[in-house]
Amino acid sequence: MKKLTIWGAIATLPAGLGMWVFPTMPADARNQFDVCVQQIQGTGVPVTKAKVACSDALIPKELSRCVSQIKGRTSINPEDALEACYQVRRPVDLANCVTDINRAIPLAPTTTTGSYQSEEGTPLSLEASSKIESDPSLFSLESCRRSLLPGRYSECVIALSRNGEETSPVQAMKTCLTAEDFPREIFPTYPQN
Repeated sequence: MKKLTIWGAIATLPAGLGMWVFPTMPADARNQFDVCVQQIQGTGVPVTKAKVACSDALIPKELSRCVSQIKGRTSINPEDALEACYQVRRPVDLANCVTDINRAIPLAPTTTTGSYQSEEGTPLSLEASSKIESDPSLFSLESCRRSLLPGRYSECVIALSRNGEETSPVQAMKTCLTAEDFPREIFPTYPQN
C-alpha cells in the first residue's frame, strides 16, 4: 500500500508542476472578443465603434491586430484604420501592406490631383478624393484595401518608388493597383462585361 501511494504521488507530480509553471489565464483573457475590444479601444477608437466592429468580425483578434499595427507604425487615424481593416477578408495582410509601404517610402503629404474611384467604381466626392490623394499614408491604406494581393502590391509600390526618381509614391500606388486588373491586351478574345 505504501508503494502504491508513493507511485501515485510521483505520477501526479508533473501535473502539479505544470500548473505551477504554466498558470492558466483568466477566462476573460482568452475571449477573443474582449481582446479585440480592448486592443482597438487602446488605439483611441471609441468603445462603441470597437464593440460593433469586433462583434461582427470573423476573427476578432486579427481585426484588432490590424488596427493596432497600423496605428503603431503609421500616422493614420485609428478610426480610418478600423474602417479599412473591417472591410477586408485578411486584415493582417492589409496591415502588413500599409506598414511596409509606410516604412520603406517617405510618404509626405502632396498636392496631387486626379480622380479616385470607390470600390463600386464610382468616383469619390471631390473632397474625399482630394483628402485621400493629399495624404499618401491614407492613400496607401485605401489602395492596400482595394488590392487583391496586398503583399505583392506593397512590393510593387516599393520597387517602383525606389527605382524611378520621376515616380511619386502616389503614382507608384496607382500604377501597381492598375496593374492588378485583368490584362485585356494579353487575352483580347476574353469576353468583356
